[in-house]
Amino acid sequence: MSFDDLPDAVLPEILSHVSPGALLRLSLVSKRFAKSCEVSFSAVCRKNRWVLPRKPRGEAAQQHHFPIRALYRRHACKGCGELGEFPVRSGHTAGTKQAPVVFLICKKCAKLPSVQSRLVDASLYVDLMSISGTKRLIEKGSRQRLTSKASRRSVRRIPPQLVAVSAW
Repeated sequence: MSFDDLPDAVLPEILSHVSPGALLRLSLVSKRFAKSCEVSFSAVCRKNRWVLPRKPRGEAAQQHHFPIRALYRRHACKGCGELGEFPVRSGHTAGTKQAPVVFLICKKCAKLPSVQSRLVDASLYVDLMSISGTKRLIEKGSRQRLTSKASRRSVRRIPPQLVAVSAW
């Protein structure tokens, strides 16, 4: 027996027990998997109160075959596909809240040295405070332990809720 032999109603039930990050990767397998993953993505989106725009504009105006997957991907961590918690910002105004959010990243991925080096190379910055305002990327008072003396001076000029990834 293969997955092709399963009825269409069974596959979404099986996929409802898979993590959202794994669902994002599974949805790329085939159109059948993507269609079945839409049910699980819609449950996650409803739980987080994310809704599709009424009239998509710009890039989103192009017809998405799987709009709920695209909505989830906007809120997912670029590294692992799980829910993103911390905004990654770019530009010369990255030390302020007015800087545009490029994508989201989870706490686990933000602490990986390989991810940090890629962010530094791309001149991207990570907020210390999560989107909800309840979680911190690094604990209060531990910022000085994580930075060198030279970078400590530059971190003091940045508002406390933002820190340059290069200062880690």
